[in-house]
Amino acid sequence: MKIVARENIDVKRWNSLVSSTKNADFFSYAWYLDAVAENWCILVNDDYSQGIALPFSIRLGVETLYTPIFVRYVEILGEVEDATIFEELIRSRFKNILLATKQKMFANSSELIYQEIAKQEDRKLGSQAKRMLNKASKSELSCNQSVDYQLVLTVIKGGLTNKYQGLTEKSMQSLEGLFENAKGVNALSVYQINDLGGIVCLQNDYQTLYLKGAVDDETKNKGGMYLALNSAIEEAQKANKLFDFGGSNSEGVKRFNHNLGGEDVVYYSHENLNYPWWYRLLKKVVGGK
Repeated sequence: MKIVARENIDVKRWNSLVSSTKNADFFSYAWYLDAVAENWCILVNDDYSQGIALPFSIRLGVETLYTPIFVRYVEILGEVEDATIFEELIRSRFKNILLATKQKMFANSSELIYQEIAKQEDRKLGSQAKRMLNKASKSELSCNQSVDYQLVLTVIKGGLTNKYQGLTEKSMQSLEGLFENAKGVNALSVYQINDLGGIVCLQNDYQTLYLKGAVDDETKNKGGMYLALNSAIEEAQKANKLFDFGGSNSEGVKRFNHNLGGEDVVYYSHENLNYPWWYRLLKKVVGGK
């Protein structure tokens, strides 16, 4: 196996590896990483039958393998019996690692969770979800599906940028680029609540992935977000697809997902940072990553 820089990747073969890997997520597609990763390369064998995407940042010449915003984790693609064989190969290229992975690749990884609803699962709504969906119905909110993300993006920019860490002007540009790239490959699906916001999802034959969404405060109090997510879930279940809530470490988001029937799924996080002394000192002085 070898490291291949972004400019030398056979994109068609790489995307084919992602799409042919059973239960693979969207996060490894070239069009996805091009939108959200500062830099990325791949570790892949000669025939593109096994591999993994490796996003990385560069600060003052120091590289760090990292998990970009809007990417939950990276994953091993293709038929691989032992995920840990990738550890040595990755460590030989990256000395600084701050990465989330789908499979347990590193010996000292910690566990994280996200929520999903399996195909044809007999979903049980929580009392809060039932109450808010009933409230949305009484408020005469409606949900329409389209591929026009501009309204939802405008609400996200107005409502989230100043509330959530990491959602900067730069990350919003990445999100818009991701929406546009997904639309270009016919993977985008928008669930819009009247003209008041909604959610943006990615879809293929296997799954629906919730990316991001927002409604104004009044619509939220009327159950607008519950209606949008529930509509996307019902659509996925009708099509025998898995529904992926996207993942969050926020307890409030976890409760929201559980209320709509989400079940916990484990993934892994690994940190091994060997920054030079001068870099660590600069980080303390200026703050941030």
